Parts: sequence; structure tokens; C-alpha cells
Amino acid sequence: MKRIFFTTVLAFTSLNVSALPSMKTSIDVQAEISTSVRIYVEGNDVTNGAITLKLEEKNGYMTGTTPELLFIGNASSVSGSLTSPATKGLVSENGDQMRINTAWIKPGDRDISTSYPVNNLPVYPTLQDATKDTSIRVRFTSADRSETYPLGLYSGTYEIMVTPSI
Repeated sequence: MKRIFFTTVLAFTSLNVSALPSMKTSIDVQAEISTSVRIYVEGNDVTNGAITLKLEEKNGYMTGTTPELLFIGNASSVSGSLTSPATKGLVSENGDQMRINTAWIKPGDRDISTSYPVNNLPVYPTLQDATKDTSIRVRFTSADRSETYPLGLYSGTYEIMVTPSI
């Protein structure tokens, strides 16, 4: 009997990893921060929302003042303007009109006409950084004495537009 021997030859090929070309991709990352300001009243964000104000009789006139408006964001300051309803006042359910005079109230109870924008209002980075002595309010007062208007519930919507400064 003949014996047959098989010889197995194992060949190891050593790959030199450092000889392979490296691949790479660059990732360019950018972040653009745009100016953002939010309006707060009594600790609540009212940006793009509404504030409800009920006028009450005082010294023969219907009057009311908004709570303090604070501006929170990354602008250096803001300007504010007030837009009246198309009727320039309030309208009752019967169609009667009540003309309204409006004024900005700056710290120290200084009234400024809302016919002009109010400028350089401070903006704070957070609500905790805000101080009330730099806030602004809006006063609404009937143009005529209360008894000159017919009975009814009068309403209208005014809009505050805030423009950030960089």
C-alpha cells in the first residue's frame, strides 16, 4: 500500500494597512443666529398672543392701562409702535363708537403719544435679568366722558408692533 501525503501550504499575505490611501470628508458646520425678541406680561410670553384689558370709569372717563411689557431676547433694544383698529376706537354691539386716546407710559409715569413709535426700549437676555423700572405700558382713555356714550359693551383690537435693533 502506498501512502500519499498531502501537504497543505498556508500562505499568509500580510496587508500593510498604512499603505492604503485614507479617505476623508469635511463637514462644514454653520449656525446663523437671527434676532429674536419675545414680549412678556406678568411673567407670561404673549408674543403673537393677546392681552385682555377692561376699561373702567375713572374721573368720568373710561380708562385702563396694560400691565408692564418686558422684552426678552438677543437684540440690543427695540422700538414699539401701536396700531389702532380701523374705527380708531371701540365699537359696541349696536355699532356705536367710542373714540380712544392712547399713550405710552414710560418709567416714572411719563406719558408719550402713541402717534409716534417709542424707541430704545431695553431687551434682556432672560426674564430674571429684566427690571420693571425699564418696562413700558400703554394707557387707553375714552376721548369723551362716559355718560356721552350709549349703553353697551364696546370692544376693539389694538396691535403693538415691536422692531428689534441690532
